[in-house]
Amino acid sequence: MRAPIKRDAEFEAVLAHTSSMERPAMYRLMMLLSIRLGLRPMELAGLDTSWFRANELRIPLGHSKRKSGRSLPISSEIIEALTAHMSDKTGRVFRNARGEVFDAAGISMAMRRLYKRAGVEGSCYSGRRTLATSMVDRDINIAVVSKVLGHSSIATTQKYVGVSDNMMRRALFA
Repeated sequence: MRAPIKRDAEFEAVLAHTSSMERPAMYRLMMLLSIRLGLRPMELAGLDTSWFRANELRIPLGHSKRKSGRSLPISSEIIEALTAHMSDKTGRVFRNARGEVFDAAGISMAMRRLYKRAGVEGSCYSGRRTLATSMVDRDINIAVVSKVLGHSSIATTQKYVGVSDNMMRRALFA
């Protein structure tokens, strides 16, 4: 089953709900990286503070599905969320309550739990699919969307893109 594409209001509800979680800063950062950068669970699980360099996130070889690493620009919102979560700590970013690093399955479960508690249907890939759809809806070239998502094939990226109401309106009435 494909991850559902979310509206902005649904993401806002999930982000607002992070404040009621046991570790709000961690969950907020996790959601922002999913929603704003479309990171995969395996990328979130391996995330290390050393990957953040100024205004860029550099995912090294071996921590993504790509045969090479990839770099993504990051916003001040993400930098602030990282600082709120990590303070002055370094190393792996996402750890469970016992201090053990999350694996991809743990990230997926944590995100599913967060969506459910916020009363929103969603999964760890909802941010990724919504980001892709939103970018295409804003007329961002599919090759750029593919690069952001870390796909080597535009055909793979097209599988992530859904159809928004705005796309339908433009198709019918433009």
